[in-house]
Amino acid sequence: MENKRISAELKNYGLVFIGAIVVALAFGLFIVPYKIVPGGVFGLGIVISELLGFSSIGIIALCINIPLLLLGTCFLGKKTGLKTAFFMISSSFLLDFLLIITKSRIIVNDVLLSSIFGGILVGVTIFLVKKAGATTGGQDIIARILSPKINVDFNQLILIIDAIIIIFGIFTFGDYTMATYCLITIIATSKTIEHFMKQDVQNKTVLVFSKKNHIVQRNITNNKTISKNLIKIIHKDSDEKMILITKNNKNLSVIEAVIYNSDPEAQIITLESNFSLGNI
Repeated sequence: MENKRISAELKNYGLVFIGAIVVALAFGLFIVPYKIVPGGVFGLGIVISELLGFSSIGIIALCINIPLLLLGTCFLGKKTGLKTAFFMISSSFLLDFLLIITKSRIIVNDVLLSSIFGGILVGVTIFLVKKAGATTGGQDIIARILSPKINVDFNQLILIIDAIIIIFGIFTFGDYTMATYCLITIIATSKTIEHFMKQDVQNKTVLVFSKKNHIVQRNITNNKTISKNLIKIIHKDSDEKMILITKNNKNLSVIEAVIYNSDPEAQIITLESNFSLGNI
């Protein structure tokens, strides 16, 4: 049990590190070169970097994040706090390393595409980090602290903080058209998170056609990994059909492996489903 717990935590830290790489690529290749300020601590880091003439955006972001993390430790908990700190440190140093290599050169010669690609990658990062049981820090922590005190919805407070940072960016760079690209980046981020979150919780209906459905059903029921995510299982011998409804698609590959091990000649059809099949 202890080994499984350690393995799960290592996997989570791996996801966090991948998220750090992705966000470094998002800002280093697509956002920073065009001086887009899409809110968040890295966005604020871009503004402060311009004001101070200090090129290490990652270090600036880390200096902002550390006190916020210390303040928000009681909200995050020890495990989440450690993973969040790991993300903050690794993403900051990876971003600065990437900017040293690229020297903030424009890679994609289209600001619109850069804002979209950057937003998508940031969205992927937020999803990965959240999936690992951590946060990206920054305005998330501020919103957690202030939301109950000023009676403002968490998501609304995030948008307000991002809007303030964007306004700072507009006045700092004196480019009012930049606001459009900042909004495009934020929308791309939001839609990407929405897409992955939907996929992550999407229920699946699995139709199994096999002459050995009684064996398939027994092996599935005996598999604890699968059984805890099953909503319903319907077995009809008359037409050699079995219907499984799972809570999400996380264990879909495990289900398919059990079915094919039980009957290599089985046929499987998978459908997206967010409803119950009732008395089918």
